[in-house]
Amino acid sequence: MSQRRTVILLVAIVVGAVAAFLLFNYVRGIEDRANRGAQLVTAIQAREQIPRGTEGSDAVANGLVGPTQVPANVRPSTAIQTLDEIELKVALFDIAENTVIVQGMFVDRAEAAVGFRQRLKNPMQTAITIDVAGARAVGGFLVGGDRVNMMIFEDLAALEGIEVPAEGEAPASGGLSVITQSARYLYQDVLIVAVGGDVLPEPGETVEGATQVSPSLITLVVPPRAAQWIASFDSNFYLALTPDDYEPKAIEPLPNPIDLLPGENPAFLTPYCDPEYGDDPDECFAPEGAQ
Repeated sequence: MSQRRTVILLVAIVVGAVAAFLLFNYVRGIEDRANRGAQLVTAIQAREQIPRGTEGSDAVANGLVGPTQVPANVRPSTAIQTLDEIELKVALFDIAENTVIVQGMFVDRAEAAVGFRQRLKNPMQTAITIDVAGARAVGGFLVGGDRVNMMIFEDLAALEGIEVPAEGEAPASGGLSVITQSARYLYQDVLIVAVGGDVLPEPGETVEGATQVSPSLITLVVPPRAAQWIASFDSNFYLALTPDDYEPKAIEPLPNPIDLLPGENPAFLTPYCDPEYGDDPDECFAPEGAQ
């Protein structure tokens, strides 16, 4: 039984090979007939895929491009005809294998560079840089493309004239907790386009190395009015990273004075809600059995 299967397999392989050979010759015959009588002209063709930013001289030296013959009626009018035309240029974008090289695929290096202004896709937005380091910037783990909630600090003692008790003394409010600095949300889900010299790459862009810029400098893309608010706080921010599916929602300021801290309140012993009530801490209820 196994010998019979082997014979069938060998016959199938032979038939497949013959069919492939016949198909190849048929396609080749069609091409020959199509090209018969057509004037052949020189064009430069990508012999392999050429990554964006490839030097023209490297593409030539490594055989990534080379001359080929194509019918005159199918060669693009903007096709380059000599390798000299790309020697001192760079690939503007990824070029697929077998593509006929036309003007604009290889450009001067200055034209290929993506300026920071080009990263502003929305004409109603602007870029602004803040200086936030260490723990206040998610421990330095932020990268271009992340989104963050921005918190600023409100000096409650200065705002309300509260007398801050000395260390070891009871608060003047008669036992109620008093915080002297309250974090408030300035903006939520703000796009980061660069951290230090590391920028969010454009589609097809290869970032070879970061510019030597302090990693505490974080560049945001926001509307001009938001930039005005952000600039008003002089980088006195605390940033919290948000997930992909984050949905901004108004968050009220913390109360002052505070009767109970969250961990002292039976309804808020943990920052995570009971799944039955969703993920909104304001909708969390006291756990079963709590008084």
